Amino acid sequence: MNSPKSSKQSTEASNQSIVSERSQSEVLTPVEVLADLSLESAESKLNKAARSQTERPPKKRRFDTYSVVPDSAVLMPIRRPNTYGTVGTAIEIYTNHFPVSIDDAIINQYDIEIVMIRQGRQPCPAKKNERWEVLQTLRRQKKNFPIVWYDEGKNLYTRELLTDFTQPCQVKLMINNQEKYFKFTVVNLVRQEKIGSIFDFIKGRTTIRPRDPIRIIETLFKQNVHDEYICVRNKYYDRLQQLLDLKDGRGLASGFHQALCLTHGGPTINVNLAFTCFYQPLNFVDFACRYLRQDIKQGVNEAQLIGMEKLFRNIPVKTIHAGRPIQYRLKRFGLSANQLTFDLRRDDDSASASLKKEITVADYFAKKYKKLNYPDLPCIDARNGEEERAQWLPMEVVQIVEWERAMRPLDSVQQALVAKKAIIKPDQRYNQIMDIINQRNFNNDPYLPALNITVDATEMLKIRARILPPPQITYRKQGNQNVVEQVSLGKWKIRHQFCSTSDINKWGMVYFGAKPDQYIMDILKNFEKQLPLLLQKYGIKINPYLKSIAKPSRKNDVDEAFKTIHSEDWQLVIVILNTTDPVYNYVKKLGNQKLGLITQCTSFQAIEKNSEKLYMYVENLSQKINTKIGGINGIINLKTALNQASNNDRFMFFGVDVTHTTSSKERPSVAAIVGSCDPSCNRYAARICEQYPKKNRCSIEIIKDMDKMVTELLQVFALSCGNTLPNRIVVYRDGVDDGQFQKVLDNEVNKMKSAFQVVYGKNPMPRLTFIVVKKRHNTRFFAYDDQRTNNIEAGTVIDVDITHPSQFDFYLCSQAAIMGTSRPALYHVLHDENDFSSNDIQQLTYWLCHTDARCSKSVSIPAPVHYAHLAAYASAAYDFDQNDDEVQEIEDDENTSEEMTLEDIKTKVMVLNSKIQDTMWFV
Repeated sequence: MNSPKSSKQSTEASNQSIVSERSQSEVLTPVEVLADLSLESAESKLNKAARSQTERPPKKRRFDTYSVVPDSAVLMPIRRPNTYGTVGTAIEIYTNHFPVSIDDAIINQYDIEIVMIRQGRQPCPAKKNERWEVLQTLRRQKKNFPIVWYDEGKNLYTRELLTDFTQPCQVKLMINNQEKYFKFTVVNLVRQEKIGSIFDFIKGRTTIRPRDPIRIIETLFKQNVHDEYICVRNKYYDRLQQLLDLKDGRGLASGFHQALCLTHGGPTINVNLAFTCFYQPLNFVDFACRYLRQDIKQGVNEAQLIGMEKLFRNIPVKTIHAGRPIQYRLKRFGLSANQLTFDLRRDDDSASASLKKEITVADYFAKKYKKLNYPDLPCIDARNGEEERAQWLPMEVVQIVEWERAMRPLDSVQQALVAKKAIIKPDQRYNQIMDIINQRNFNNDPYLPALNITVDATEMLKIRARILPPPQITYRKQGNQNVVEQVSLGKWKIRHQFCSTSDINKWGMVYFGAKPDQYIMDILKNFEKQLPLLLQKYGIKINPYLKSIAKPSRKNDVDEAFKTIHSEDWQLVIVILNTTDPVYNYVKKLGNQKLGLITQCTSFQAIEKNSEKLYMYVENLSQKINTKIGGINGIINLKTALNQASNNDRFMFFGVDVTHTTSSKERPSVAAIVGSCDPSCNRYAARICEQYPKKNRCSIEIIKDMDKMVTELLQVFALSCGNTLPNRIVVYRDGVDDGQFQKVLDNEVNKMKSAFQVVYGKNPMPRLTFIVVKKRHNTRFFAYDDQRTNNIEAGTVIDVDITHPSQFDFYLCSQAAIMGTSRPALYHVLHDENDFSSNDIQQLTYWLCHTDARCSKSVSIPAPVHYAHLAAYASAAYDFDQNDDEVQEIEDDENTSEEMTLEDIKTKVMVLNSKIQDTMWFV
């Protein structure tokens, strides 16, 4: 890895200035750069930079963009520094990994074909469960059949060469009391995989992750439990379990996650508890009634039909009325069974001809099977495989296919049910994982001898860890003297004033809801009394006389209230709503986006608490209010976390996140970037855009307009910091899987560098460190003290034994668990021009987890990336720019054969009122 100095020099040498047309002899300062750089010019110069410095078109890949960085400057994930971290108290803990021993063998991968033989018709591909049964039958019937394992698709793996299977085999199965014949063919030997490549990766002899050998081994682990468990990727669910009813046709299944990990200490099996929602295998009428939470048995109106079509399109269903199960995919709804007709052919023996008779679906089923109970319900257009012709079926003869995952979000009641089941104390989780390990009985698995696999399942792996020291947090005494609060077990008390505050002269409270009775009025008056007292305690000078407004929660009443507020020029609006009131989004859009008012919403249920809980709630509310009005709660000197930082260094922290729903024109992905904009790195500004993929395409994680958004945030930093720019930049990026690291480097990191060239021009480029944060992983840690299994302490860091064999990653549990088992964050440093040591980056990351303005405790991820997530979530309330032309054009493109690139993504930028655009409105 190049030193920061050499990296900086090479960057300057290889890039021409694209900021100014001034003479080469003139040296630009950051102030002059910003003076020359409007938003429009920045965008045009970004485009010019991309065109001028792309020497040749890059290789076509899924996420291609044209980069301003020359092709020779390909970025790769960096290697770990020579030394591991040393700061902190050394301890030993347990982790849910189990060491695995594997033979260095060569595995043959065969392409196979299994088809059903049909008399007088062309063979058709066998179904998934049929293919599995064919292979199991061959195992039983063939003598000396080698150990093979199958991925239920086209791939068959074995250590031996299948020289005895040069000719197709015919297999007979009994399916639904009928004889079915199948042909099994070994098409060809596709490749030979060397399992030893996983050891090359572990020893650092190669940086390429051996995905194929890992897949082969994980497929082998699945064979013996196929009949007992439903396997969804690497998660296993017992087929015989009773689902936890979520009251809407969905149920929660309990199972376990199992995956092979290649770690610094060798290969391990990672086992954790898992929970997933599935559709209940109900009759479709009952399912629809539960899912829609209304009785539709007597018929549906047009609005209900449109909603049903959106919710249930492509859901797998099956029928059994014909004596055998037939599986379909629901495409749409049609007329009712009483209205929908078709031509029924019948033979006329005297005329020896076929006659047509029009008949309703309801009459046909009454004659052929049985009378329908709900003939007024719409029929279902069900398609079998690639069938293009509609198969109209009455809703009541259709059933939901069992073990189909339900992906739609849960409501608050369902989330509470799931949390009650899934939040598990550390000792219980430890014991349940060990029960799974004993039940799996790996070392007696008949398939694992194929690779001489053994698993050390006697206990969880014991590893080394350290507890990092927490930061000191500075507040202010009366008289502007600094005072330090000490962190204990991940939290601290605020006993003094906030570091900086603003005065609040005009403010008030608005209650939207039913006409308040005396009980509600008493609650509101108590809250009106408590809030200004606590704000004053923390140093906020607030006018104790406020105005109160009570209105129904209707849009016209909200408009009227905010019209009054805006005319009176309130600095702060406290809005009190009921928890489930849908007017929340409208309040935010009207107050923040249109009028530029600082709003703080709270629920009536939250302030309806006893005095002790209310005090704690109002304390947290005070921290959010001070942050929104431009104040700073507490300050941490982050430079003291770094050995090599100087007082002249100006740090800027970015948090980046992309949130996905079901991406479409109605529900796009949202990309959010926040950047610090003050010397203490406590104030942040946000930029947000929506990303629309082509029709029928899934969204991608990469942010298309990274360069434009970063350019704007750098300008905000400079304007807030006396026209100076940062010389050190650290980015925390959420939501990126291992397989996307290279795409992030190719696109987002390079786009940031192009933004630097635009903003800094001929001045030295800032040093960039780019870190991916992952919360969605299955590694857990357990402390064992006084004969009890407990959660690990806040500040526990792990960078040995189970981390990446060569790249720069570490686990950090920065929060103290309130409920359940602590989930550590996994950090992967992809790019580092600051030459941070392991101690530097771990300590800095941990301390940043204490800078979240919303609370007085350490949170689970650094504040910048948490803010990005909050900003993306909060943006649901706001309008983005209204030009839909390009979005509609992309949506109407039916050609889905080409791979999607960033050029296929269209974006819409969220614009807030200029009064609060660069404030922390999102906290």
